[in-house]
Amino acid sequence: MSRPTLGRVFWTAVIAGGLAVLYLKPVPLAYWVAQHREVLLGRYSVGQVTAQLILTPMGLWLLWGIWMGKVKTPQQRRQGAFKTISVVLSVLFCLVFADILLRVVQRSSYQKVGASYHRPPHQRIEGVFSDEPVSAFTYPNAPSGYPPVRYVFSTDSRGFRNPARIDKADVVVLGDSFAEGSSVSDEQAWPVLLGRATGKTVYNLGMSGTSAAGYLEVLERFGLALKPRWVLCLLYEGNDFRDSNFQRDERPGRASLGDVIFKGSPLRRRIQTFLIRMLGPVGSRRFWDAPEKLRQPSHPMYPVSWLPLEVPAGSGHFYAFELKRVLDHWVRPEQFAGSAAFEHTRAALRRMKELCSAQGAELVIVYAPDKPHVLLESVRERLRAEQVRAFLALRRKNLPPAETLLEDLIPSMDVFEQVVKGFCQSEGIRFVSLTEVLRQKIEEGVWAYYTYDQHWSPDGHRVAADYLAQIVFGAEKAR
Repeated sequence: MSRPTLGRVFWTAVIAGGLAVLYLKPVPLAYWVAQHREVLLGRYSVGQVTAQLILTPMGLWLLWGIWMGKVKTPQQRRQGAFKTISVVLSVLFCLVFADILLRVVQRSSYQKVGASYHRPPHQRIEGVFSDEPVSAFTYPNAPSGYPPVRYVFSTDSRGFRNPARIDKADVVVLGDSFAEGSSVSDEQAWPVLLGRATGKTVYNLGMSGTSAAGYLEVLERFGLALKPRWVLCLLYEGNDFRDSNFQRDERPGRASLGDVIFKGSPLRRRIQTFLIRMLGPVGSRRFWDAPEKLRQPSHPMYPVSWLPLEVPAGSGHFYAFELKRVLDHWVRPEQFAGSAAFEHTRAALRRMKELCSAQGAELVIVYAPDKPHVLLESVRERLRAEQVRAFLALRRKNLPPAETLLEDLIPSMDVFEQVVKGFCQSEGIRFVSLTEVLRQKIEEGVWAYYTYDQHWSPDGHRVAADYLAQIVFGAEKAR
């Protein structure tokens, strides 16, 4: 075999091997489902498919050039290289131009100020929220979620979710999307229902994606000026206690170059959305099997086939949650109490207490649990420890044996709440937990959370409003 032929064979093997890796190595499907990530063609991540679409034609073009290309003079090779570079630069220029144009015309959903932000004022959005899995490739035999919810989302002149701007309120609400009312209509959000139930003026300063540092800044910037008698600060344990929240808050406005160019690219998001819409359903039901097959440990979907949970049994109300939400709870009290996130939360709550006390307002911490915290205790007797262990093993190693797993796991669901409650008691801050009332209502047949979304359904908002009206303001009236 001649030297030129050997070179062709070598580069062919390199290109073919690279393409083979792209096509022959699927993502770990059960883990992807457990983390609620997109799966395309029943096998690949969005990144893999994007790479396939870009690299496959390039590889085939290179192979054609290797085997079919004619022998060229040095001048012809330079001309060919110039043409290739020109084409590549032209395509890149068009992509960059399209991305810049989309950045210019797109409207921001938020207006950031320091560690806090709000939405554009006088905004009104109408739509229908559908409770569906994030990815078409999801839990085997996935049931239908909560019925579609038609919603109106509107903001006042300050950019917060209130029917109108007011200059004085009896109650100010702080919090993230659970306070703002994600995926429900204006009239279904619990702050609105609370105002109706108590006859008090409730002003909602909740804002999706905010953490305790943001709550404090919103209170200082907007809340205290309303001269409230009560400040209800909702803490959602699903993401309020993550260290990354406070790392972001400490460096407001400082996004990395990669975040600005790549992650923040509207063109990239639109291409991804198109690929997900077109290729997500393909092969999405390849593991929709009979229940007895799904209960076999050898089945690829065995670790996730116990979800969504039906609570109560026979109700038709199903609940799913991400793997990371369970594992986030699995810490010792001293670990959580010593975390950077809780240290920042403590500092923010102390400052809120000082500000409220100086103005004669009562700070009330409303504790909102996430789905695994509420549900795992309710279904403990129905859980198969071996399968739950397989689910957790998708991300964590060195797990306890199945015989003792649930005895260690389920009590850990209370760690966040007990630590926060203990801190509030030590600081003289009123603490109201929604965990038990949500668990009780769900066991009675109330569909309090959406199936595939982490947020409360309209029924869950009603539960929260009724309970707070009774516990916080009913107790106040009795004094």
